[in-house]
Amino acid sequence: MTDVKIYHVYHQDRLSNLTPFLILDRGRVWYAGKKNGKYYLFITETVYIKLWRDKKRNVLMYIGNITKPMYTEEPDVDVFETDIVLNYMDYIEDAMYIGNDYFKFTFPIIGIVRRLNQGATRPLVYLLYRLLTEQAHEETSAEAQEEAET
Repeated sequence: MTDVKIYHVYHQDRLSNLTPFLILDRGRVWYAGKKNGKYYLFITETVYIKLWRDKKRNVLMYIGNITKPMYTEEPDVDVFETDIVLNYMDYIEDAMYIGNDYFKFTFPIIGIVRRLNQGATRPLVYLLYRLLTEQAHEETSAEAQEEAET
């Protein structure tokens, strides 16, 4: 089991320069984006959640409001389908399994988003999966590079 500390941080920023992408979940389209290692999920027309990790690998989150349109024209975007990943994962309000790894959160992040918009639960879990597995991928790549250099 891996304990993952989650902190709510007041970290409002401009939503400019996001690399947008779409998340397809059971026939519904969710708008998301990434900027400087931070993931953004737009859970309603005016509310978004931002997720990122700090240097200690804690998960930080911010829930904010959108006051003006994000784009004046439709951007080119990548599309990700949740079913490919989420069919093999279990999750509850404060924990999730990724493969054989169990991640226990110190804050019920999944439950909070479920209360804000139940439909946004699966897209959030997908982004948490990406955030948590990026660390493992980065560590594995760094170890492989160190071995190659020796």
